[in-house]
Amino acid sequence: MDATELTSEDVATPPARFQLFNDEELASFIDSADSDNTKKQIKYSVSVFDDYCKQAHIDYADLDNAALDVLLSKFYAGVRNKQGKLYSKKSIQAIRFGLQRHFLSQRGVDIVKSQEFSVSSKAFKALLVTLKQQGKAVVNKHPPVSKPDMDRIQASASLDTTTASGLQNKVFIDTMVYFANRGMENLRVMKPEDFLLQTEAESGREFYSLKDFGTKNHAMDDTASQGGRMYEIQGNPRGPVATLKKYLDKLNPQCQWMWQRPKKMVTEDVSVWYDNSPLGRDTLQNMMKKISMAAGCTKVYTNHCLRATTVTLLDHAGCVNRDIMTVSGHRSETSIKHYVSTSEGKKEQMSDIISATLNHPGPSGSTLNMPRHKLNNSSPSDGDILPSEDTEPMSLSQVDQIMNSIANSPNVLQDVSNTVCNVSNQNPSAFNFHGCMVNIYNK
Repeated sequence: MDATELTSEDVATPPARFQLFNDEELASFIDSADSDNTKKQIKYSVSVFDDYCKQAHIDYADLDNAALDVLLSKFYAGVRNKQGKLYSKKSIQAIRFGLQRHFLSQRGVDIVKSQEFSVSSKAFKALLVTLKQQGKAVVNKHPPVSKPDMDRIQASASLDTTTASGLQNKVFIDTMVYFANRGMENLRVMKPEDFLLQTEAESGREFYSLKDFGTKNHAMDDTASQGGRMYEIQGNPRGPVATLKKYLDKLNPQCQWMWQRPKKMVTEDVSVWYDNSPLGRDTLQNMMKKISMAAGCTKVYTNHCLRATTVTLLDHAGCVNRDIMTVSGHRSETSIKHYVSTSEGKKEQMSDIISATLNHPGPSGSTLNMPRHKLNNSSPSDGDILPSEDTEPMSLSQVDQIMNSIANSPNVLQDVSNTVCNVSNQNPSAFNFHGCMVNIYNK
């Protein structure tokens, strides 16, 4: 048949290349970029602002930016919760964030960063000062799990890997810590196939990585990785890889979700330990709370505390912030600092340093035993670090002479420890320091 004889019925209509959105569908598409929590915060913030405007008999819909700036200033100064009291710092910051997102989407203006809203920005800063003066500016951080409490958890029946619930709790904690997961983020939508088992080429060790999810810090950055890796501990049946393998093997294949309801009675020879039903949102949200209470911890921890534990452990181990960020997913080093706090042991050490300087006796009347400091009442000639009142400063030439002798001594820094080193004047050319602070006095 000649090509000219083809009719429209003989030519297949190609599929539409583009999807056409109407205005309502486009708005829904844009709205889907925000997480459910962000949508809830925006809705709540707008409702608080609406309630304030109703009481003040103000309709802000037609206000220009200058008038809106003044209105926001008065709102920040006068906003109160339902009990008529000031909001906490965290709450008022969340309200401002919600209003920022609302006006950005509805009016195309940024009430936080735009110079047009400088007056309200000053009012907001004044509010933060007021909150600090009234003790409402303290943000309750998620504390990391302490070493003693983590030991209690690991040794408790709540992490007994011969039971369905214990195995799940063990894998849950490992997942939250190794991948620095944020609270409830993505827990409900996790699937077994999101955990990727791989082998390190050089060491031959197996490790799990976690599929990239859209996170709070990287919602629009699909190049960002979940970051952390969970390596096997060879020969340890309670290692993170071994227990995750066991957990995945015991899951119900009819349920697509990672966190399934555990059966009460199971044995090792039973192939399926979990029901064809996922854990609910509330159950997942309270997982760490339930585990820490059952283990008898010194405080009740939340899921987010495990993320804080990851950052704190790596920081105290000397990992640099940029490396920690690859695991935690933080976008700035400033965010890392919010998680890192001085340990209780460090605070105790600093208190003892102060006590040593004030010459306070120890608990039983003995002197405190502190690294880098000898706390007896003997003179510097007897090896005390602290100088006596009549100790004369050394001249620069004397200092130079001694430092040159130290540099030329073959024994210097051969042994590094935390013990205190005494320098005897019997052999001034021989020096052997052990990682300590050295003060040299000329008496």
